[in-house]
Amino acid sequence: MSRVAAADTATGNTATTSAANPRLGYTLAVLNMVISGTAIYVNSLGVRMFSDSTLYTALKNSVVGIALLVPLVFSGRSRADWRRLGAREWRLLIIVALIGGSVSYALYFRGLQLTTPVTASLVDHTQFLIVAIFAALFIGERFGPAVWVALAALFAGVTLGIGAGTVRLDAGMPFVAAATLLFAADFVLMKYLLRTVSALMVMTFKMTFGSLFLLLFVAAAGRAAGIGQLSLLQWGFAGITGLILLAFSITSVLGLRHASATATTAIPAGSPIITTVLVVISRHVEISPWRWLGLSLAMLAVLTVFILGRRQEQGAQAARPRDTP
Repeated sequence: MSRVAAADTATGNTATTSAANPRLGYTLAVLNMVISGTAIYVNSLGVRMFSDSTLYTALKNSVVGIALLVPLVFSGRSRADWRRLGAREWRLLIIVALIGGSVSYALYFRGLQLTTPVTASLVDHTQFLIVAIFAALFIGERFGPAVWVALAALFAGVTLGIGAGTVRLDAGMPFVAAATLLFAADFVLMKYLLRTVSALMVMTFKMTFGSLFLLLFVAAAGRAAGIGQLSLLQWGFAGITGLILLAFSITSVLGLRHASATATTAIPAGSPIITTVLVVISRHVEISPWRWLGLSLAMLAVLTVFILGRRQEQGAQAARPRDTP
């Protein structure tokens, strides 16, 4: 089989290892939505237990980095992939690690510490729109008008659903906004890299080297001593949120490997539905009819992207010429 497959007419992607499976990619995107909604709720609790949000981020990201490094080190195939990386791929992977694995996380959790979960959630959930624009401009993803209408409806639904009236223009918002922009750029860059680099390699670089950059920053700032002062409860939160992030990273990158960047960020943007359900169950709070309307609109939009986007990508996959020996 040739290493480079024919261009995908719907999304502009090219497969370089095994053929993409849009059905699997979209399924992973739905699972990622559930994990993301849970993560938002748990992290809003965990980050407030740490006076140093960068240290908290570094510790939980390190859990992911170590977990991903193990199969990469002990797998002969992964080591061979590592040796085959070219200078250009090394540079792009380091950029992914620096932007998406360290700087963006540090900015986001600093912002989460300074602002409200609602504000952080709304700003963060503009990411799928930025990804859709970047993906169309830089990697040639194409969808019909119905999908773009669904994306607009999704943003409107999320805005209503998380209660835009309680959003604060505070000191934390610029941090979250900057993180969201970097996450979006990093996501599109990963999609580009997945044409020639394995998903495990991309995940490992992003999270292992990303967490290393964060730890070096903590040490350079003279805050590494805080690690020895953490309580058992703080270590527990870092471990739990790290495992949630591991699940999020796996479903995110594998979903991105098999489906478009647009769909694999738009579908998880429905995660406030999951977060709201968790808040209602755990805190017994009442949700206004307007918020329920917004969440219902968001769910309808997610279903539209799931059905129409998957149909288009599967059709393009079926129409793609077979690789030649």
